[in-house]
Amino acid sequence: MSARLFIILSVIGLGALFVLPLWKISLVVPQYPQDISIYLHINKIEDGSKKALMIMNVLNHNVGMKEIKPEEFSEFAIFPIVVAGFIISGLSLVFLSLPRWATGAWVILLLTASAVAMFDFYLWLYDFGHNLDPEAALKIEGQSFQPPIIGVRKVVNLEVHSFPSWGALAVLGSLIAGAFGWIKQKQNEQHT
Repeated sequence: MSARLFIILSVIGLGALFVLPLWKISLVVPQYPQDISIYLHINKIEDGSKKALMIMNVLNHNVGMKEIKPEEFSEFAIFPIVVAGFIISGLSLVFLSLPRWATGAWVILLLTASAVAMFDFYLWLYDFGHNLDPEAALKIEGQSFQPPIIGVRKVVNLEVHSFPSWGALAVLGSLIAGAFGWIKQKQNEQHT
């Protein structure tokens, strides 16, 4: 497979982020017959089950967590622009036949942006799980309600599940394809 094809696959994976959710967070609550799930996209929060965000906000309110208001997340305005920038610059690598160092810089920047996004996600979860209203109906001394980044956490009588979704796998695939494109460019240069 050619270096260009690997970069095109990487760009397609990034394009999938405009359709696929990045993450799924679910609450398993004994009183509800099904999981209460939300999907985090690069530009929105989507209910995974009927009225999930509303129900999650009511449950969160009882323990003093802030209401999750999608319109307050500046990331939903920034992430689509960043992803579009990576798509455009990735296509530039392909169609302008830019040198190997440019592909390497693109892959490293994509990896860095992914790490920054994960750190931002961690900070978001930390803020919601630790900055609790002291006037909350339910108070459990010393208990934080921070969901895990990846995994399952039992909190009082419910479980919080947090796992990557298809969009996160698309990012991982983009990183791998981009790295293979970079390696392939190096191999091609050595053979010429």
